[in-house]
Amino acid sequence: MNLRLHQLRALVAVVDHGSIRRAARALHLSQAALTKSLRSLEEDTGVALLVRKSSGVLLTAAGQALLPRAKLIARQLDLAGDELRQSQDIGQGSVCVGLTPFLTLTVLGDAFKAFRKRYPLVQINILEGLVNRVAPALRNGSMDFAIVASSGDVPAAEFASEPWLSYPQTVVVRANHPVLNQLTVTGLAALEWVLPGSPPAYSAHTTPALSPLADMFGKAGHLPPAMVARGDAMAAMALVRHSDVASIFPLPLLAQTESRGIVAVEVSGLSPEDVQLELLSVADVPLTPAGAYFARCLHDASAWQSKSAP
Repeated sequence: MNLRLHQLRALVAVVDHGSIRRAARALHLSQAALTKSLRSLEEDTGVALLVRKSSGVLLTAAGQALLPRAKLIARQLDLAGDELRQSQDIGQGSVCVGLTPFLTLTVLGDAFKAFRKRYPLVQINILEGLVNRVAPALRNGSMDFAIVASSGDVPAAEFASEPWLSYPQTVVVRANHPVLNQLTVTGLAALEWVLPGSPPAYSAHTTPALSPLADMFGKAGHLPPAMVARGDAMAAMALVRHSDVASIFPLPLLAQTESRGIVAVEVSGLSPEDVQLELLSVADVPLTPAGAYFARCLHDASAWQSKSAP
Protein backbone atom coordinates (compact mmCIF):
# COMPACT_ATOMS: atom_id res chain seq x y z
CA MET A 1 0.00 0.00 0.00
CA ASN A 2 1.56 3.29 -1.13
CA LEU A 3 -0.26 6.24 0.43
CA ARG A 4 0.72 9.71 -0.69
CA LEU A 5 0.66 12.91 1.30
CA HIS A 6 -1.52 14.79 -1.17
CA GLN A 7 -4.11 12.03 -0.89
CA LEU A 8 -4.20 12.25 2.90
CA ARG A 9 -4.40 16.05 2.77
CA ALA A 10 -7.32 15.74 0.38
CA LEU A 11 -9.16 13.43 2.78
CA VAL A 12 -8.56 15.73 5.76
CA ALA A 13 -9.63 18.81 3.80
CA VAL A 14 -12.88 17.26 2.61
CA VAL A 15 -13.81 16.29 6.15
CA ASP A 16 -12.79 19.65 7.61
CA HIS A 17 -14.67 21.67 5.00
CA GLY A 18 -17.65 19.39 4.47
CA SER A 19 -17.60 19.26 0.69
CA ILE A 20 -15.27 18.68 -2.23
CA ARG A 21 -15.90 22.16 -3.61
CA ARG A 22 -14.94 23.98 -0.40
CA ALA A 23 -11.98 21.64 0.21
CA ALA A 24 -10.66 22.24 -3.31
CA ARG A 25 -10.87 25.98 -2.77
CA ALA A 26 -8.99 25.72 0.54
CA LEU A 27 -6.23 23.62 -1.08
CA HIS A 28 -6.10 25.84 -4.17
CA LEU A 29 -6.96 22.90 -6.42
CA SER A 30 -9.62 22.25 -9.00
CA GLN A 31 -12.49 20.01 -7.96
CA ALA A 32 -11.39 17.53 -10.61
CA ALA A 33 -7.86 17.36 -9.18
CA LEU A 34 -9.14 16.86 -5.63
CA THR A 35 -11.61 14.21 -6.74
CA LYS A 36 -8.79 12.40 -8.54
CA SER A 37 -6.69 12.39 -5.34
CA LEU A 38 -9.58 10.94 -3.32
CA ARG A 39 -10.32 8.32 -5.95
CA SER A 40 -6.67 7.27 -6.15
CA LEU A 41 -6.56 7.03 -2.33
CA GLU A 42 -9.50 4.63 -2.36
CA GLU A 43 -7.89 2.62 -5.16
CA ASP A 44 -4.57 2.41 -3.30
CA THR A 45 -6.21 1.34 -0.03
CA GLY A 46 -8.68 -0.98 -1.74
CA VAL A 47 -11.61 0.27 0.36
CA ALA A 48 -14.30 2.92 0.02
CA LEU A 49 -13.51 5.86 2.29
CA LEU A 50 -16.18 8.40 1.33
CA VAL A 51 -19.87 8.42 0.59
CA ARG A 52 -20.83 11.31 -1.67
CA LYS A 53 -24.30 12.74 -1.11
CA SER A 54 -26.10 15.84 -2.29
CA SER A 55 -25.76 17.29 1.22
CA GLY A 56 -22.00 16.73 1.32
CA VAL A 57 -19.45 14.01 1.93
CA LEU A 58 -19.56 11.39 4.68
CA LEU A 59 -16.87 9.00 5.82
CA THR A 60 -17.30 5.26 5.75
CA ALA A 61 -16.15 3.20 8.73
CA ALA A 62 -12.80 2.72 6.98
CA GLY A 63 -12.55 6.45 6.33
CA GLN A 64 -13.22 7.21 9.99
CA ALA A 65 -10.46 4.79 10.97
CA LEU A 66 -7.97 6.42 8.58
CA LEU A 67 -8.82 10.06 9.36
CA PRO A 68 -6.95 10.42 12.72
CA ARG A 69 -3.80 8.97 11.16
CA ALA A 70 -4.14 11.22 8.13
CA LYS A 71 -4.50 14.29 10.34
CA LEU A 72 -1.51 13.30 12.43
CA ILE A 73 0.71 12.71 9.40
CA ALA A 74 -0.31 15.97 7.73
CA ARG A 75 0.19 17.98 10.91
CA GLN A 76 3.59 16.45 11.69
CA LEU A 77 4.85 17.27 8.20
CA ASP A 78 3.59 20.82 8.61
CA LEU A 79 5.43 21.02 11.92
CA ALA A 80 8.60 19.68 10.31
CA GLY A 81 8.43 22.52 7.80
CA ASP A 82 7.77 25.03 10.57
CA GLU A 83 10.75 23.73 12.54
CA LEU A 84 13.10 24.06 9.56
CA ARG A 85 11.96 27.61 8.86
CA GLN A 86 12.09 28.65 12.52
CA SER A 87 15.57 27.13 12.95
CA GLN A 88 16.70 29.52 10.20
CA ASP A 89 15.08 32.47 12.02
CA ILE A 90 12.21 32.56 9.54
CA GLY A 91 9.40 33.12 12.04
CA GLN A 92 6.50 31.49 10.23
CA GLY A 93 4.18 28.57 10.83
CA SER A 94 1.64 28.00 13.57
CA VAL A 95 1.36 26.92 17.19
CA CYS A 96 -1.81 25.40 18.65
CA VAL A 97 -2.05 25.08 22.42
CA GLY A 98 -4.63 24.08 24.97
CA LEU A 99 -4.63 26.13 28.16
CA THR A 100 -6.46 25.61 31.41
CA PRO A 101 -8.84 28.59 31.73
CA PHE A 102 -6.97 29.71 34.85
CA LEU A 103 -3.85 30.45 32.78
CA THR A 104 -5.90 32.05 30.03
CA LEU A 105 -7.35 34.54 32.51
CA THR A 106 -4.15 35.24 34.43
CA VAL A 107 -0.91 34.98 32.42
CA LEU A 108 -1.79 34.47 28.76
CA GLY A 109 -1.64 38.17 27.92
CA ASP A 110 1.88 38.67 29.28
CA ALA A 111 3.10 35.43 27.70
CA PHE A 112 1.62 36.39 24.33
CA LYS A 113 3.32 39.80 24.33
CA ALA A 114 6.68 38.21 25.13
CA PHE A 115 6.19 35.60 22.40
CA ARG A 116 5.29 38.20 19.78
CA LYS A 117 8.60 40.02 20.30
CA ARG A 118 10.45 37.00 18.90
CA TYR A 119 7.79 35.49 16.61
CA PRO A 120 5.63 38.28 15.18
CA LEU A 121 4.35 36.20 12.25
CA VAL A 122 3.65 32.79 13.79
CA GLN A 123 -0.06 31.98 13.91
CA ILE A 124 -1.28 31.25 17.46
CA ASN A 125 -4.38 29.13 18.11
CA ILE A 126 -5.58 28.72 21.70
CA LEU A 127 -8.24 26.30 22.93
CA GLU A 128 -9.69 25.84 26.39
CA GLY A 129 -7.53 23.21 28.03
CA LEU A 130 -9.86 20.86 29.86
CA VAL A 131 -8.36 17.38 29.66
CA ASN A 132 -11.29 15.81 27.82
CA ARG A 133 -10.93 18.44 25.08
CA VAL A 134 -7.19 18.53 24.59
CA ALA A 135 -6.55 14.77 24.57
CA PRO A 136 -8.20 14.12 21.15
CA ALA A 137 -6.40 17.13 19.62
CA LEU A 138 -3.05 15.94 20.95
CA ARG A 139 -3.71 12.45 19.61
CA ASN A 140 -4.46 13.60 16.08
CA GLY A 141 -1.60 16.10 16.03
CA SER A 142 -3.71 19.23 15.64
CA MET A 143 -2.47 20.56 19.02
CA ASP A 144 1.21 21.06 19.86
CA PHE A 145 0.92 21.01 23.63
CA ALA A 146 -1.52 21.60 26.45
CA ILE A 147 -1.17 22.89 29.99
CA VAL A 148 -3.89 21.40 32.15
CA ALA A 149 -4.67 20.65 35.76
CA SER A 150 -3.38 17.21 36.74
CA SER A 151 -6.43 15.04 37.23
CA GLY A 152 -5.39 11.46 36.51
CA ASP A 153 -7.76 11.36 33.53
CA VAL A 154 -5.01 10.80 30.94
CA PRO A 155 -3.15 7.46 30.81
CA ALA A 156 0.40 8.06 32.03
CA ALA A 157 2.07 6.49 28.97
CA GLU A 158 -0.09 8.15 26.33
CA PHE A 159 1.53 11.61 26.30
CA ALA A 160 4.77 13.16 27.41
CA SER A 161 4.03 14.88 30.72
CA GLU A 162 6.08 17.62 32.37
CA PRO A 163 5.12 18.82 35.87
CA TRP A 164 4.46 22.55 35.91
CA LEU A 165 3.73 25.01 38.67
CA SER A 166 1.24 24.45 41.46
CA TYR A 167 -1.12 27.05 42.91
CA PRO A 168 -3.07 27.30 46.16
CA GLN A 169 -6.83 27.08 45.89
CA THR A 170 -9.65 28.49 47.96
CA VAL A 171 -13.36 27.96 48.50
CA VAL A 172 -15.36 30.82 46.94
CA VAL A 173 -18.91 32.18 47.00
CA ARG A 174 -20.48 35.41 45.82
CA ALA A 175 -20.14 38.55 47.89
CA ASN A 176 -23.09 38.97 50.28
CA HIS A 177 -23.86 35.24 50.16
CA PRO A 178 -26.10 34.26 53.12
CA VAL A 179 -23.60 31.59 54.18
CA LEU A 180 -21.10 34.34 55.03
CA ASN A 181 -23.24 35.32 58.02
CA GLN A 182 -22.33 32.08 59.79
CA LEU A 183 -19.54 30.12 58.16
CA THR A 184 -19.43 26.43 59.05
CA VAL A 185 -18.43 23.24 57.28
CA THR A 186 -22.01 22.03 57.60
CA GLY A 187 -23.37 25.20 56.05
CA LEU A 188 -21.04 24.94 53.08
CA ALA A 189 -21.83 21.24 52.63
CA ALA A 190 -25.52 22.09 52.39
CA LEU A 191 -24.91 24.33 49.36
CA GLU A 192 -24.89 23.27 45.74
CA TRP A 193 -21.39 23.45 44.27
CA VAL A 194 -20.05 23.98 40.76
CA LEU A 195 -16.71 22.76 39.48
CA PRO A 196 -15.11 22.93 36.03
CA GLY A 197 -14.42 19.68 34.25
CA SER A 198 -16.06 16.48 33.09
CA PRO A 199 -18.44 14.48 35.32
CA PRO A 200 -16.14 11.47 35.87
CA ALA A 201 -13.39 13.67 37.29
CA TYR A 202 -15.57 15.73 39.60
CA SER A 203 -18.42 13.58 40.82
CA ALA A 204 -19.18 14.06 44.51
CA HIS A 205 -20.15 10.40 44.65
CA THR A 206 -16.84 8.96 43.45
CA THR A 207 -14.00 7.90 45.69
CA PRO A 208 -12.14 10.68 47.55
CA ALA A 209 -9.10 10.20 45.34
CA LEU A 210 -11.16 11.20 42.30
CA SER A 211 -13.20 14.01 43.80
CA PRO A 212 -11.75 17.24 45.22
CA LEU A 213 -14.96 17.84 47.18
CA ALA A 214 -15.10 14.36 48.69
CA ASP A 215 -11.44 14.65 49.60
CA MET A 216 -11.74 18.13 51.11
CA PHE A 217 -14.90 17.45 53.14
CA GLY A 218 -13.69 13.99 54.12
CA LYS A 219 -10.59 15.50 55.74
CA ALA A 220 -12.91 17.86 57.61
CA GLY A 221 -14.89 14.85 58.89
CA HIS A 222 -18.01 15.70 56.87
CA LEU A 223 -19.91 14.18 53.96
CA PRO A 224 -19.46 16.07 50.67
CA PRO A 225 -22.23 18.21 49.12
CA ALA A 226 -25.03 16.23 47.54
CA MET A 227 -25.46 18.51 44.51
CA VAL A 228 -22.53 19.32 42.22
CA ALA A 229 -22.97 21.13 38.91
CA ARG A 230 -20.24 20.97 36.27
CA GLY A 231 -19.31 23.19 33.37
CA ASP A 232 -16.71 25.31 31.66
CA ALA A 233 -14.69 27.75 33.74
CA MET A 234 -16.64 30.81 32.63
CA ALA A 235 -19.92 29.05 33.36
CA ALA A 236 -18.67 28.17 36.84
CA MET A 237 -17.67 31.79 37.47
CA ALA A 238 -21.04 33.06 36.30
CA LEU A 239 -22.91 30.64 38.54
CA VAL A 240 -20.86 31.60 41.59
CA ARG A 241 -21.33 35.31 40.90
CA HIS A 242 -25.06 35.20 40.21
CA SER A 243 -26.39 32.39 42.42
CA ASP A 244 -25.85 30.75 45.80
CA VAL A 245 -23.51 27.97 44.64
CA ALA A 246 -19.98 27.55 45.99
CA SER A 247 -16.85 26.52 44.14
CA ILE A 248 -13.07 26.06 44.35
CA PHE A 249 -10.85 28.55 42.50
CA PRO A 250 -7.07 28.90 42.18
CA LEU A 251 -6.28 31.79 44.52
CA PRO A 252 -4.61 34.09 41.90
CA LEU A 253 -7.85 34.03 39.88
CA LEU A 254 -9.57 36.21 42.47
CA ALA A 255 -7.34 39.14 41.50
CA GLN A 256 -8.75 39.13 37.96
CA THR A 257 -11.58 41.32 36.68
CA GLU A 258 -13.54 38.22 35.72
CA SER A 259 -13.80 37.29 39.42
CA ARG A 260 -15.41 40.53 40.53
CA GLY A 261 -18.19 39.90 43.03
CA ILE A 262 -16.60 36.61 44.16
CA VAL A 263 -14.91 36.25 47.55
CA ALA A 264 -12.73 33.66 49.25
CA VAL A 265 -14.10 31.65 52.17
CA GLU A 266 -11.98 30.42 55.04
CA VAL A 267 -13.32 27.80 57.44
CA SER A 268 -11.16 25.93 59.90
CA GLY A 269 -10.46 22.41 58.71
CA LEU A 270 -11.78 22.96 55.18
CA SER A 271 -8.86 23.46 52.81
CA PRO A 272 -8.72 22.50 49.12
CA GLU A 273 -5.60 20.85 47.72
CA ASP A 274 -3.27 22.93 45.56
CA VAL A 275 -3.89 22.63 41.85
CA GLN A 276 -0.92 21.06 40.06
CA LEU A 277 -0.52 21.95 36.39
CA GLU A 278 1.22 19.73 33.84
CA LEU A 279 2.35 20.23 30.26
CA LEU A 280 1.19 17.49 27.90
CA SER A 281 2.60 16.90 24.42
CA VAL A 282 2.90 14.08 21.91
CA ALA A 283 5.38 11.49 23.17
CA ASP A 284 8.72 11.36 21.30
CA VAL A 285 7.81 14.40 19.15
CA PRO A 286 9.76 17.57 20.04
CA LEU A 287 8.04 20.93 20.00
CA THR A 288 8.95 23.33 17.21
CA PRO A 289 11.18 26.24 18.27
CA ALA A 290 8.13 28.53 18.30
CA GLY A 291 6.08 26.03 20.29
CA ALA A 292 8.86 25.53 22.84
CA TYR A 293 9.33 29.29 23.16
CA PHE A 294 5.63 29.90 23.73
CA ALA A 295 5.66 27.25 26.48
CA ARG A 296 8.66 29.04 28.01
CA CYS A 297 6.85 32.41 27.85
CA LEU A 298 3.86 30.90 29.64
CA HIS A 299 6.11 29.36 32.30
CA ASP A 300 8.03 32.60 32.86
CA ALA A 301 4.81 34.62 33.15
CA SER A 302 3.39 32.07 35.59
CA ALA A 303 6.55 32.05 37.69
CA TRP A 304 6.60 35.84 37.83
CA GLN A 305 2.96 35.87 38.92
CA SER A 306 3.70 33.38 41.70
CA LYS A 307 6.59 35.48 43.01
CA SER A 308 4.61 38.74 42.90
CA ALA A 309 1.49 37.29 44.57
CA PRO A 310 0.85 38.70 48.06
